[in-house]
Amino acid sequence: MFAARAAKDPDAPAVRDGDHTLTYADLDARSARLAGSLNARGIGRGHLVAVVLDRSADLVATLLGVLRSGAAYVPISPDDPSERTRFLLEDAAPTLVITSPRHAPGLRRVHDGPVLDGPPEPAETQAPLPRVTPSDAAYVIYTSGSTGRPKGVVVEHGALAAYLDHVVAAYPSIAERALLHSSVSFDMTVTTLYGPLVTGGAVEVVDLRALGADAARADGTGRPGLLKVTPSHLPLLTASPPWCSPTGHLVVGGEALTSAQLEAWWERHPDVTVVNEYGPTEAAVGCCAAHLRRGDLHGMSRVPIGRPTAGTRLHVLDERLEPVTGGASGELYIAGAQLARGYLGRPATTAAAFVADPSGPPGARMYRSGDLVRALPDGRLEYLGRVDDQVKLDGYRIEPGEIEVVLTEHPGVARAVVTARSACSGGPRRLVAHVVPAGDRLDLDDLRRHAADRLPAHMVPADLVPLPELPLTANGKVDTAALPAAPARTGNGGAAPGTAEEETLRALVADLTGAAAVGPDDDFFQLGGTSIGAAKLVTRARRASIPLTVQDVLTKRTVRRMLAQEGT
Repeated sequence: MFAARAAKDPDAPAVRDGDHTLTYADLDARSARLAGSLNARGIGRGHLVAVVLDRSADLVATLLGVLRSGAAYVPISPDDPSERTRFLLEDAAPTLVITSPRHAPGLRRVHDGPVLDGPPEPAETQAPLPRVTPSDAAYVIYTSGSTGRPKGVVVEHGALAAYLDHVVAAYPSIAERALLHSSVSFDMTVTTLYGPLVTGGAVEVVDLRALGADAARADGTGRPGLLKVTPSHLPLLTASPPWCSPTGHLVVGGEALTSAQLEAWWERHPDVTVVNEYGPTEAAVGCCAAHLRRGDLHGMSRVPIGRPTAGTRLHVLDERLEPVTGGASGELYIAGAQLARGYLGRPATTAAAFVADPSGPPGARMYRSGDLVRALPDGRLEYLGRVDDQVKLDGYRIEPGEIEVVLTEHPGVARAVVTARSACSGGPRRLVAHVVPAGDRLDLDDLRRHAADRLPAHMVPADLVPLPELPLTANGKVDTAALPAAPARTGNGGAAPGTAEEETLRALVADLTGAAAVGPDDDFFQLGGTSIGAAKLVTRARRASIPLTVQDVLTKRTVRRMLAQEGT
């Protein structure tokens, strides 16, 4: 698909990364050169190649090159702690790791296999690249595992192609410019990574948080045609200048979406089509979608997840695997062309999650999603929640059990339970770990470092709450409803009253972080604030006639500095 597009329009921009642009001819040549080099090393169909690179034009060329070699790539975030990277590399056992000179030393400390940290050696002869089949693996993305360890989902070329067929047909604005702003270890990025490259569009590599500060875009010429975000990104997008938002499609996925979350952004961009796209990694990014125009959600609090993509079959079943009727809730089972092969090296886990589809052709499988849904009168599906403890925060799928295992590996912890809860009414949810010490004293700072060394940042609990014992229900299970709230974080709130603007901003910070008191020099992020919270702070500050920007909050961090910046 890409090679045909490159041959058709070789001089068109394919990837933009700051001031650096790769044309389709450039990207074709670079990815083919890498593919040929990998093949010359004996790496191709049936092999895995780990890719540990910062988000960049080089990353796009590398991923495409691995695909064209016939191998499958395993994306690993350079920001992951070393212990997690060690586990992923041991579990995937890639034939080769591709990285940059910046990250190579750290990788060699945790991995004994071959590491390529520079341009590949050109192949001595330019042999034709292999022709991949639909059953060849395209990529392996690791998701949180309920057993305490991440598991790799193997997605084949056939499933990827089926999803991209949907993208081409359903999102015509993907043929313009689409923003790549999230880690490629998160499968949401597949849409904006490959969608433009098979339609003649351009992939633009950006930092969404800093995009609003790019004054060169103020004339509107830099607006993307399509942008894909999680619901947690919406406050950031709403607080950003108009040129950060798309002209054609805003695709939202990764978490449950409500109409209230959309309202403020949609009021500013009423002509943009919003797509609520649903799909686990095990069903190739997105297998169900609702296309919405402003006004379609009148009287609805939950945004429907819509109807299946072409080639996908969705079943709403009860505990006996019988179809539910009359709009009753049931578990969603997914079947069809977008299903993943299964979990890398975990046949038992694969067999438990991918079961026989009695309504499909012989040998058909369906994936047990663990999501509760119901059918609306018009046939669209509505997401209701989970049948287990899995949570989603900022679009990331998180199994609390994985965090609990890491915490209990600390010698000072006997038991742990992790939940997602808000620090204040209406505030963003964050991870809270209630822990039972194994001895008389537990060093919480040491436990926090222990977790940060082994878990990605989005899985490190924001709060650690020690308890002498965990509350139990009558049947012996942990009573999560009885777990006490985390103690309120307290800043240096004893400072003398300041200006009216300062007092307003201090109150807004306290409300968003749940801090009991906030002083003018307290760090917003040390109080528990996040980049999404920064966007909410900007929105509320503007309502109070305080013209902050997201960059002010991200870089100045304290109320005093934010207001000094605003006044300059």
